[in-house]
Amino acid sequence: MLIKEINVKTCMTKSKLTDYVINPYTGCQHGCKYCYATFIKRFQNIKEDWGDFVYVKVNCIELLKKELEKNKPGHIWMSSVTDCYSPIEGKYKLTRQILETFVNSKCKNKYSFEILTKSALVRRDFDLLKQLNVELGCTINTLDNNFSKIIEPLASPPLERIKVLKDAKKEGIKVYCFIAPVFPEFTNLEGLFKELSFCDYVWVELLNTKKDVLECLMPVIKKNFPDKFNAFENMINNYKEYCNTVKKEVVVLSKKYNLKVKDVVVH
Repeated sequence: MLIKEINVKTCMTKSKLTDYVINPYTGCQHGCKYCYATFIKRFQNIKEDWGDFVYVKVNCIELLKKELEKNKPGHIWMSSVTDCYSPIEGKYKLTRQILETFVNSKCKNKYSFEILTKSALVRRDFDLLKQLNVELGCTINTLDNNFSKIIEPLASPPLERIKVLKDAKKEGIKVYCFIAPVFPEFTNLEGLFKELSFCDYVWVELLNTKKDVLECLMPVIKKNFPDKFNAFENMINNYKEYCNTVKKEVVVLSKKYNLKVKDVVVH
């Protein structure tokens, strides 16, 4: 694992996805085999495999203290191309320092937050999240722990992520789940809707079938789950039909479990 400390020009970055994104790190230790944030390697000329490097933005707190006063009010997403609670956060605590900076700022009410993670480490920061206008989400795509260990190696187990959301809800934090991506054979949508019915809402996202994603994912499926490989190929070859089937199932499950669905994202 390559760990490199870097200085950057901004902490709060304007985004097409939302008003601002904050990515305390470049790269992500979770090494998810389906991640489509790998495009960042091309822009920064990074040669290491996805999951094998993290660049630590050591000056982001200094920048943030200036930016949160001068920037316009808005919504902040943490994070868009990394997981702000991957294992390296346990050492550097940049995410916690970012949250502390907002909590201690007279400008904190200018901003709302959306945090998305696959790590139980977020529990550490419940004390800060309760002081901010924040929604906490976990990405979960399966209840199959064996599949999860292979497909998202350093992420917390799926049931542990669900427990994190339940614990956060008990603390008065608004919670949601990002059911993503939907995998044939491995994503039990009904099982997930049932387990997540306590959430304020969910998002559902279909698998991104871009070439660079599939070049990473499909060999992993073929090696570890050869009996499921054909199901993945059928999904890719009949993507539109598969998406329509998932959308219909989501509508039914949303009503059955009284769980609001913000959107079904199709690539």
